[in-house]
Amino acid sequence: GTALMLVITTWGRTILGHLGFQAYQFARVDTWLHPSADTSNQGYQLWQSMKAIGSGGLFGTGFNVSHVYVPVRESDMIFSVIGENFGFVGGLLLIMLYFYLIWQMVRVTFDTKNEFYAYIATGVVMMILFHVFENIGMNIGLLPLTGIPLPFVSQGGSALIGNLIGVGLIMSMRYHYTSYMFSSEASFK
Repeated sequence: GTALMLVITTWGRTILGHLGFQAYQFARVDTWLHPSADTSNQGYQLWQSMKAIGSGGLFGTGFNVSHVYVPVRESDMIFSVIGENFGFVGGLLLIMLYFYLIWQMVRVTFDTKNEFYAYIATGVVMMILFHVFENIGMNIGLLPLTGIPLPFVSQGGSALIGNLIGVGLIMSMRYHYTSYMFSSEASFK
């Protein structure tokens, strides 16, 4: 609430301008808040994304059958492609898969006996959760457009590597916790 007030009020923009915010950042928020009032065509990507998701309907148009052109569809706007090709059901299935992945990682976080592992697992969970929330939110118009990729789905080299490393660390924690659970504690003393 307070951050949004800073961005939309004149005095708030003045303060943020002195802190280093640029005009394009304010334009991005303006486009997000009022995409239909956009005269410079910056809201085109958002409109196309929402049209693509809406044209998918309940079950989608079919794999690789797109009727709406969405810029940057292979990375930032991949959820709109999933929504168009596989519909509401496909988008919901993807969100459910993310929740299952996050739930499993949270279980590892709570199961681990090592405080350092818990901090690492919490950081990885929060990173993936934020990326999922931000990417899907910007594709459906709830959040402003950013360059945040959808984990494990978007074409993003360094983001994919970072996510794979994070999940690999959590899998390693799970393995070591399980091996500790079933081994005798006398061997660790």
